[in-house]
Amino acid sequence: MEKTASKLLNSTLVSVAIKQSFIKLNPLVMIKNPVMFTVEIGTLIMAVVTAYSLTNSSEGSFGYNLSVFIVLFLTLLFANFAEAIAEARGKAQADSLRKTREETPALLLIEDGSTK
Repeated sequence: MEKTASKLLNSTLVSVAIKQSFIKLNPLVMIKNPVMFTVEIGTLIMAVVTAYSLTNSSEGSFGYNLSVFIVLFLTLLFANFAEAIAEARGKAQADSLRKTREETPALLLIEDGSTK
């Protein structure tokens, strides 16, 4: 079981997924997923509120606002990372199936039992 898990999460796959998780933060990409787009808007609002709370304490404490911002941002990154891992696995599986189809020989069975 460990061998399969290591194949699914190799360093190349993880590094590509981490890069993709930041690329997917683009609002033009994120709008395709309305729930995560809403979380992204909330994260941006919390970033503004957190910056504002540095100078004015009427919007709550800076520590609380910062912790909410960090949790929302990490939620976005983790969701994007999970999606990127799933996409990479799907592409790898499709490539593997395509390669198997190209490498598998096909023989024609003739009525007398011989193959061609």
